Amino acid sequence: MALTQIVKDGLGASLTATSEGGAVTTSVQQGLAKGWCNFEQSSSHTVRDSLNIASLSDTGSGQTTTNYTSSFANDDYVGAGHTGRFSASSSTAYWLFPTSKGTIVYSTSATSWTGGYSEGTSSNLQELDLYLALCTIHGDLA
Repeated sequence: MALTQIVKDGLGASLTATSEGGAVTTSVQQGLAKGWCNFEQSSSHTVRDSLNIASLSDTGSGQTTTNYTSSFANDDYVGAGHTGRFSASSSTAYWLFPTSKGTIVYSTSATSWTGGYSEGTSSNLQELDLYLALCTIHGDLA
């Protein structure tokens, strides 16, 4: 479906969009991220840009909690962390997981994240505040 047709006709109560060929429909309500954040853990815990993020909490080295503007319906949503950078010019890959000291922490109003790097093995993960940390959250809002 062309964008002009969506704008003209609207999505209607079903909140679905049909593909140009008409064969595939996408539930816009179920298919979109309900939160995401591009933030800095190191020094300031600054949000660069976000959706549905009210604030960040610095909970320790490599530890951040994203606090949501609109709560989720339950704690069964999916949080995905993405690789980040230790500094503005770093080319080394780092990781961001939805965990806090090895424990997955989801609530309807917040998610805890751990940033860090590996020294060659998964058993030697090191927590570290990241310059660039990226996360996406999918689920149903309350």
